[in-house]
Amino acid sequence: MIRLRQTKGADSGRELEFDQDLIRIGRMPDSDVNFDPEVDLDASGRHAEIRSENGRYILVDAGSRNGTWLNGQRVKHAALHTDDEIELGRGGPKLKVGALQGRPGRRRSISRTSPTVPRRDPRFDAMTVPGVTGARLDETASKPDSLTEDLPFPLPDRGSTRSRRRRPPTSLLWGAAGIVLFVAIVIVVGASVR
Repeated sequence: MIRLRQTKGADSGRELEFDQDLIRIGRMPDSDVNFDPEVDLDASGRHAEIRSENGRYILVDAGSRNGTWLNGQRVKHAALHTDDEIELGRGGPKLKVGALQGRPGRRRSISRTSPTVPRRDPRFDAMTVPGVTGARLDETASKPDSLTEDLPFPLPDRGSTRSRRRRPPTSLLWGAAGIVLFVAIVIVVGASVR
């Protein structure tokens, strides 16, 4: 069994307890330890994993964008001990290892959230896809076309989306707005000088 307490991030204060061989950590809704996709932006969708290897718990970076840190050191693969601090991206959410007891079991999760932290409702999670449950994500990954079979709304065909005009990038719009504002200021200042 491993006990984790979140010490930094949107769900700071929650406590999680696991007795399984693999614990997935990230912003994806099917992660065992999932983070808020709109607040905890330093954590990747599939950031890290805690694996059971030879009776120990091992922290493994899953190719995250911002890196996985253990007690202030960037790691790719490291053994966990009680009171270790896991940081997902520099300045990102943090987890404190509260307890490591016994040998990890077989895929039995006893995840609990402390009563002081409200639990997010996955139906309103921005990262979820309608019609696809967490249990089906593994099987649909091998068949990407099956994702669209159960969607409650029709998807546009690929040909029609290519014929549409592309929207300009946001930075271009802000640049144009800045130029218009600058010209307006020059006109106002020029009129007041006369």
